[in-house]
Formats: sequence, C-alpha cells, structure tokens
Amino acid sequence: MKEEKKSYLKGAATGIALGALAGAIAGILMAPKSGKETRKDIAKWVDKMKDEIAQKLEAAGDFTKEKYEQISSSVVDAYEKAKKITSSEAQEIKEDLSKNFDKVKKAKKESKK
Repeated sequence: MKEEKKSYLKGAATGIALGALAGAIAGILMAPKSGKETRKDIAKWVDKMKDEIAQKLEAAGDFTKEKYEQISSSVVDAYEKAKKITSSEAQEIKEDLSKNFDKVKKAKKESKK
C-alpha cells in the first residue's frame, strides 16, 4: 500500500508540474503582449516555478482549485519579493496559472492511470 501511495504521489507531482508548465507557457506565448523578450523571460521563471508548485501541491495532499491557486500564488509572490520578476509579470503568471487549472487537473488525473 505504501509503495502504491509513493508511486501515485510521484506521478501526480509529475503530471501537475508538466500540466502547469505547459499551460502557463502556452498562455504566455499566446498573450497579445508586445515584446518577445518579456514573454521569454516570463516563460523562464514559470519553468523554474513549476517544480516548487508541484512539490507544494504534493505535500498539501488535496487538489482543489483554491489550494492550487493558493500555492501557485505563494510561489509567484516569493519570486516577486526576491525581485526576480516584476509585479506586472507576477500578475500575468498568476492569471495564466489560474486559467490553466483544468489542464493541470486533467494531467494529474492522467498520471493516476
């Protein structure tokens, strides 16, 4: 039973991370924002954030939209506070992550199979 739980958690974390990354990057790249460089910078930070978000979601246990947004927001806020991203970039990343909750949830479900 313990073996199954570890396998499930590892799969769920991987699915969440990949789903969040894919959705966030797709949202950023499709954004009608001027400046190729800005989108590239934001995509770089989202890539770095995905592992942190996945780890925190795995530790949280339950997967609700509220928990997902709370954890995503706390990770993004930490990057903003550390001056790694601007407040406008942080807001854009939060919005993209929030919009992609369904994709992340679907990736999590698929990783359980």
